[in-house]
Amino acid sequence: MKKKILFILVLFLISFACLFIGNKTYAATDLDEIENYIVTVEPRMYDGTLDITYDITWKVLDSTTEGPLSWVQIGTPNSSFDTATALTTNIKSISKYNGSYVKIEFAKEYNAGEQVHFRYSIHQPYMYELKNDKVLYEFTPAWFTDAKVMQMQIRWNAQDVTKSDNASKDGNYLVWKKSNMSKGEKLSTSVEYNESAFSALDANKQKSDAPKTSSISIIMFFPMIFVFIFIIIIIFSMFGGGYYGHRGFYYGGYYGRYRGRRMCT
Repeated sequence: MKKKILFILVLFLISFACLFIGNKTYAATDLDEIENYIVTVEPRMYDGTLDITYDITWKVLDSTTEGPLSWVQIGTPNSSFDTATALTTNIKSISKYNGSYVKIEFAKEYNAGEQVHFRYSIHQPYMYELKNDKVLYEFTPAWFTDAKVMQMQIRWNAQDVTKSDNASKDGNYLVWKKSNMSKGEKLSTSVEYNESAFSALDANKQKSDAPKTSSISIIMFFPMIFVFIFIIIIIFSMFGGGYYGHRGFYYGGYYGRYRGRRMCT
C-alpha cells in the first residue's frame, strides 16, 4: 500500500511538472529577431501617468519549428494599464492578456525572412515615486529572453525634467540607445521632476501602490494538491490500481510562438 501511495505521489509530481513545461518545443536556432525597438514616453503633466508608444520591427527567422508568426505577447509595467491602441493597420486586434501583458494578433501570418513593423500605445498609471518634493521615474521597457534586439531606443519627452541619466537628446526628447543586445538584455531609464511640475499627483498612486496581478496563493494550492491526489486514487481504484503502459497525465496549453517578457518597474 505504501508503495502504491508513493507511486501515485511520484506520478502527481511528474504531472505537475508538465503543467509548467507545457507543450512548447524549444528551437535549436532562434525563432525571431527584433530589428528595431523604439519606446516613446509622454508623461501627462497633471497626474503623472504615462502615454507609452511602442514601435517594433520584428523579423521572423524560423517559421517551421513553431509555425508562422501570427501573434505576440509583450509586457507592460503593471496590470493597471488601459486604452491599449493599435496604431498600424497590420494589427488585427490588441487586448490585455494575463494581467500585465498586451496580446497582439496580426492581420496575416509572417514566415521566415519576412518582417512585420507594428506600432501600438498604452496609457500607464502607477509609475512614479514621490521623494522629498521630487517625482522619480525608473522605467525599463519589456525585454526579450528569446530574441536578440539589434537596435533599441527610448525617447522621453524632456518637458520640465530636472535630472536624468540619458546619453543624448533629440529635439525635445531625452534619448537612451543600445545596439546588438543579447537575449534578455535590458535598457533602463531614470528621470526626475520637481513635484510642482505636476498639478494633480496622487500620493496613493505611486508605483509601489500598483495592484498586483492575482495568483493562486499557497494556502489555496495545497488543498488543490490533495483533491487531485484523491481523484487519482479513485481512478486507480476503479481500474485495479495498475499502471497502463504509456498512459499518464499531461498538462499543457498553447503558449504561442513567442512571449515577450514583462517590464520590470
